[in-house]
Amino acid sequence: MLSIIMTAIGVIFLYLMPNGITGSAAVVTVWVIFFYLVYDIGASFYNPNLLFRAMTTDTGERSKLLIGPRVWVMIIGMMGSGMAAIAVTIQAATGSYKTAYMILALVAMVVSSIISVVGWFMVKEKHVVEQDPEDKVKLTDFFELMKTNQPMMLNFFKCIATGFIWTFLFAAPVYYVKYGYCADLTTGAVDMTKFGSLSMVVSLMMLFPLLLGTIVANPMLKGFKGDFLKMHIFDLAMQGGAGLLMFILQILGLLRTSPVFFFIPMFLMAFFVGIDFVPGSNLSMEIMDYTIYKTGKDRSALTGVLEKFLEKAQSAVSSAIVGGVLIAIGYQVDSVTGNYVGDIARMPTMLNWMIVIMGLVPAILAFVGIMVIGKYPIDQTERGKIRAYIAEHQTKKEID
Repeated sequence: MLSIIMTAIGVIFLYLMPNGITGSAAVVTVWVIFFYLVYDIGASFYNPNLLFRAMTTDTGERSKLLIGPRVWVMIIGMMGSGMAAIAVTIQAATGSYKTAYMILALVAMVVSSIISVVGWFMVKEKHVVEQDPEDKVKLTDFFELMKTNQPMMLNFFKCIATGFIWTFLFAAPVYYVKYGYCADLTTGAVDMTKFGSLSMVVSLMMLFPLLLGTIVANPMLKGFKGDFLKMHIFDLAMQGGAGLLMFILQILGLLRTSPVFFFIPMFLMAFFVGIDFVPGSNLSMEIMDYTIYKTGKDRSALTGVLEKFLEKAQSAVSSAIVGGVLIAIGYQVDSVTGNYVGDIARMPTMLNWMIVIMGLVPAILAFVGIMVIGKYPIDQTERGKIRAYIAEHQTKKEID
């Protein structure tokens, strides 16, 4: 609930800036930083797995709960690209683009917050374990979990590697299609019509495979008989295999013969990243269950802290990493046009390095993740014991 309130307030007031303060750069800076922090802290509080965990202990039911919000987020993401056009339409009536976007942000946040609050009241948490009201959550609990919760730490170290797969996959595809398929490497001339078409395909690769993967994830989990750990390892293996395929095709000289050879492994990697959302989230929820099973205390939020921290950290450094690796391989562009300004004769070598970044590095990260999570100690038998414990110790109120 606090997340809903804070994100709404943060977004609304980022755009609801009084005209009286816009003349002072210092006041504007403070205003923006403060309300962005309100928004970002609220967004950090958002962890629906905390609710899903308490609503059911059944893997299949948890997976169904995950699908709807995931697909809806993608749909909203697509709609977001049209926000500017809507604001321009409103501007025709208000005469001010600032006012138009303020109205748009206000309406969007009020409507979405009302829907979210209604949904919050409809949630029924069935599997809440009995707790001593005097036993408050302490900072030391977090450090205790780091020492005693092996599944949590293994998942954290796995995510350190696998969390960057997406970043490296999309580090350089636009540059590769521009100079691998659309440029004459003797003159540097680029076929902009072809480049525009292939750039659109690259953009689709960031959405369509994820959406498709999310849709098929639940039926696929049934094929693994609900064993999301095995499915998670399989997904990582497929991501790594697709990256390795892309790298091998480049080494063999086949990748540049047709964009099809480039987009197929790219699609497969993104597709299995999309699928992996379901087993990965189930893994997070099971770690919450495991904490209750081992300690008798519900410290679900604390077990998600490491993941949230890592997610924020990886998001923050992703752009810097992409820029750093492109500089490292010698890709120099004009700051205005975005065109390559280095020696065009070096481009074939740089194309090889781009595939190392997009294909080989994600493959290595995926296989590192498999080796780490392969030590995960919870199997199907232990999983049954955890569910039985939670069912036995859930609050009497919920049992009644």
